[in-house]
Amino acid sequence: MAASTEVLIGDAGAQHVLIRPLARSTLGLFDAWDGTGIDCEIEIAAGSFQGRFRADIRSDEFLTFLEQIEALTVMLDATACLTSREGQMALSLTGAGGGPVRVAGEAVDIAGMGNRLKFGFEIEQTALPEISRSLGYLLAAFPVDAAPDL
Repeated sequence: MAASTEVLIGDAGAQHVLIRPLARSTLGLFDAWDGTGIDCEIEIAAGSFQGRFRADIRSDEFLTFLEQIEALTVMLDATACLTSREGQMALSLTGAGGGPVRVAGEAVDIAGMGNRLKFGFEIEQTALPEISRSLGYLLAAFPVDAAPDL
C-alpha cells in the first residue's frame, strides 16, 4: 500500500472515520506553536449516518494518538484517544484483550456551537498497525514543531 497521510479507521466501504489532513491551519502566524494546527477534512460513516466536516487538529494531538495506538497494538486492552482542543472531535479506540476494537466518538461540525453526532462501531485489532503507519506518515508531513507553554 502506498504511503498516505490519510488516516482510515474502519472500512472505507462501510463504517469508518477518515481523517484527511489538508494544510497547516495558521502557518505559525503568531508563534511556532500556532503552526502545529492542521486543517483536516473528517469523513464519518456510522450506521445510517454519513457526513464530512472540517476540523483543526494539532500535530501533538496526532502524536499522542499515535503513541496510544502503538500501546493498544501491544496490550490489546487499552484505549487510544484523539481529542481536538477545539472540541470538534473526540475519538476513542478501546481494546478488550483479543476481540474487536470498539471505536466511539463525538463530532461537532462547528466548534463550540455546532451540530453533534455520537457514533460507535467495531474494527478488527489487525487494523491497528495500518492506523499507526498512517499516523506516522501524517506526522512526517506535519511534524510537531514546538511544545506548548502550559
